[in-house]
Amino acid sequence: MKAMLISGLLLLGLTTGSQAQGVFLTDVNGQVLRATKYVDVQGSPYLNEAWKEGTVTAANNKSYPNLKLRYDVYGGELEYMQNNQTYRLSPGALKEFRIIDSGEMVFRNGFAAVNNNTPTTFYQILVDGPAKLLKQYKVNMTENKPFNSATVTKEFQKQELYFVVKPDGTVQRIQKNKKSVLAALSDQKDRLETAIKEKDLNLGDENGLMAVVESYNAK
Repeated sequence: MKAMLISGLLLLGLTTGSQAQGVFLTDVNGQVLRATKYVDVQGSPYLNEAWKEGTVTAANNKSYPNLKLRYDVYGGELEYMQNNQTYRLSPGALKEFRIIDSGEMVFRNGFAAVNNNTPTTFYQILVDGPAKLLKQYKVNMTENKPFNSATVTKEFQKQELYFVVKPDGTVQRIQKNKKSVLAALSDQKDRLETAIKEKDLNLGDENGLMAVVESYNAK
């Protein structure tokens, strides 16, 4: 059954048009690419190195469950495994993916460009509703050359960023503090400030950020 689902996804990629890139990233010969291996780099480009069970939703809203998935945060691409072969999926051909990892993590793209991100950038959905709270896992590669050394060391460094999507679709990056959150949700500033005080919310904590956005949606 799993093989049939993958075959269906491949067929979708081959029939979406005459261009080389469909659902899969392909080379000039139309072959599915093997996953790029990052060599001589310390750290990990992945959200989690281990393969996790998950579901992919294509841009046409068709869903493909029970896949082995792994998210390459540095490359911004989702990988899946079939028959011990790793494949990469084109972000532009996807709408959403879900990974089971100590609970279900939902990632979605299609949001307005902001902070050097594009509509194909994936965010974890922490709060869904008229207003959304998004979390971006970001991995940068840094290069260091010690003094009087000819050797350059490369390292992946991880970062977590938060964004609020207003009901009108505008996206704004926020910091984990009250001033930043209230500025992003300024149309309900007074009501939210009261809720923060009454619930004693800590906006330096992710759960506090989620509670504020949920309070905004409860208006």
